[in-house]
Amino acid sequence: MSRVVAVVGGGISGLAAARALAGARPASLELRDHSSRHKGESNLEIVVLESGDRFGGKILSGEFRGRSLDFGPDNFLTRNPSLTELCDQLAIGDDLVAPATSSASVVARGALRPLPTGLILGLPPDLSALARSRIVSNRGLARAALDLLAMSAPISASSLGLAPANGAYEKGGPEWSAGSILTSRLGRELVERLVDPLLGGINAGGLDQLSLVVVAPQVARALVGHRSVTRALRLLAQKMPKPSVNTGGKPRPFFLGMRGGLGRIVEALVDDLRRRGVQLRTSTEVKALRRGQDRYELETTNGTIVADGVVLAAPGYVSARLLVDSAPEAAAELGSIPHSSVALITLAWPAAAGSLPRGSGFLVPRCERRIITGCTFLSAKWPHAANAGEVVVRASTGRYGDERPSTMSDDELIEAVLGELRELMGATVTPLATMVQRWPRAFPQYLPGHLRKIERARLALGELPALALAGPSLGGIGIPACLTTGERAAMEVRDRLRL
Repeated sequence: MSRVVAVVGGGISGLAAARALAGARPASLELRDHSSRHKGESNLEIVVLESGDRFGGKILSGEFRGRSLDFGPDNFLTRNPSLTELCDQLAIGDDLVAPATSSASVVARGALRPLPTGLILGLPPDLSALARSRIVSNRGLARAALDLLAMSAPISASSLGLAPANGAYEKGGPEWSAGSILTSRLGRELVERLVDPLLGGINAGGLDQLSLVVVAPQVARALVGHRSVTRALRLLAQKMPKPSVNTGGKPRPFFLGMRGGLGRIVEALVDDLRRRGVQLRTSTEVKALRRGQDRYELETTNGTIVADGVVLAAPGYVSARLLVDSAPEAAAELGSIPHSSVALITLAWPAAAGSLPRGSGFLVPRCERRIITGCTFLSAKWPHAANAGEVVVRASTGRYGDERPSTMSDDELIEAVLGELRELMGATVTPLATMVQRWPRAFPQYLPGHLRKIERARLALGELPALALAGPSLGGIGIPACLTTGERAAMEVRDRLRL
């Protein structure tokens, strides 16, 4: 008799899990040796259950004024090469494209100021480049330079949320927030004006509430044992790759998008799963998950499914609801992860109305108290995004602790955004078209102690047969990171089922 594995959630994590369960070669390099132990011809039925009416999660492409655009993420970081590898496996790798421009600015001291060169996730190893940018005042620059004197105590692993060598978190002391660690070394002005807009903005949060080891693991590891953040960053910069990375002998830029939108990746992945015999069901919400003696019952809006294994690739709050009876401790941990909501406003203007500022867009520090958190000049970043004689921009709004966009109607939000764009970039002409895309509870917030929280959840799930977690709630919101969590969960379930 064939065994059944149910994947709850049809975002990139769930789709990647289903593909790995179906015997495909993992796109994540770290999992390929592991997968070689699985022959892929086991008698296994896989069903993906998605509550919405489409697959892809926050990856969404569509048309705006007759042009293909992304209404969620529009590019991805290639440092984790899993997504580029997946695109190659799906025969769409040749359609990956680099942004036409990747330089950006930040709102600082009343103007848009280009970001200094050489930044590492918003952190400046080169204080001379920082001084030339005029993003911080002379006083802020002098405060940051004090870090070079290395007068502070060495940064401990436990304060960063990294387990000490003996693995005893508790003995090492509590984890500090990213903001606390960086502000104590570099000063408040630099962190608020430069680091938080970039590193906090990526996560729709603020550094005072984020774990550095989750949002910037490479930086966190580099800081351990150092007295100076700047000196540690300089050592890290020497080890980092140049503006392109090598994946399988093919050079890739740091960031890539897809001709026609990232939604094409989802379409190709869904087609691949169908060819592999995976059952794909949309508009099928899982209402309850019950554990039997050796199997699971998933009560859905379209009937009950009995499964031997389960991958929970849904948001943490959904997984928490499903686990509340069978694994209450894990449910409590997952359910305590807060989320922030965002709304993206896309606008088009006649090019004759005025030229865009240089670069791909700008970031807005939280301390500015504006409703816009950032703005992407889509027609500059992706020239195919605009019709001839038009410019297209996308403003981002909403972050952890700022729920103003959620309280506004679409019209009110557009008016608020237009008012700030008039002030920041002189956009005084009425736009040709506007569009609002809302993403409620879209960004899990990785508070200090997040990795310990996930570790406790996983330990609590250890008693359940063949059940694994996937998705951004585990840590890391980028598409490649989510893909890797899905494939890893698939391997865990296969191991537990001894396939």
